Amino acid sequence: MRTRTTVRTARLAAGGLSLGLALTLTACGSDDSKDDAAVETETSAPASESASSSAAAPAGDEVEVKIGKTFKDPDMGDTVEVISAVRDFPSTEEADLIADGGEVVLLQVKVKPGKEYGGSVSYSNFDISADGGSDFDSADSQLEEELTAANRTPLDSVRRMEGGETTGWIAYTVDEKGDTYLIEYERPGAKVIGSDKTIAEFKEQVEIPAG
Repeated sequence: MRTRTTVRTARLAAGGLSLGLALTLTACGSDDSKDDAAVETETSAPASESASSSAAAPAGDEVEVKIGKTFKDPDMGDTVEVISAVRDFPSTEEADLIADGGEVVLLQVKVKPGKEYGGSVSYSNFDISADGGSDFDSADSQLEEELTAANRTPLDSVRRMEGGETTGWIAYTVDEKGDTYLIEYERPGAKVIGSDKTIAEFKEQVEIPAG
């Protein structure tokens, strides 16, 4: 699967993770790319033939599949609900990828952030794997215009300590269409400057079923 955006470590910094409790935090084991994180998170065109892989199955009509899984970050207090996913999204931008056996997958999530710490939660916290979790790739923010045109609001970044919640869609591109996919939500660990307190990283995985 190709990576359409930056590598994961730098991508998480773009999510704006920062864990302020009237204190400044730094991400554990981070590099300079995470400095921002330390301060406050069908087409029906046939696919090419392949001997024995569902990845080369032809694209079908768009199908929305329900997921309905909710989890909570025990340290940040963020609550995340993975509502549904769309298989075989008929992207014009990625028509060539689809014709070659790839797929555009959409994920709908709702995020209600905690209020104790600062920072934010965004699409960059959610990655996709087509190989059972050995390798994860980032979301494709370049498809936000197509999401909007399809009446699917892209997921906005939502800041902690401000209250409220947000619901939106995230788009992913995969080079080889799979039967199922794995989504991983990741929030890096952090350390409170001036104290011995550390906050462990948090990860949660959710399966996107076949359409």
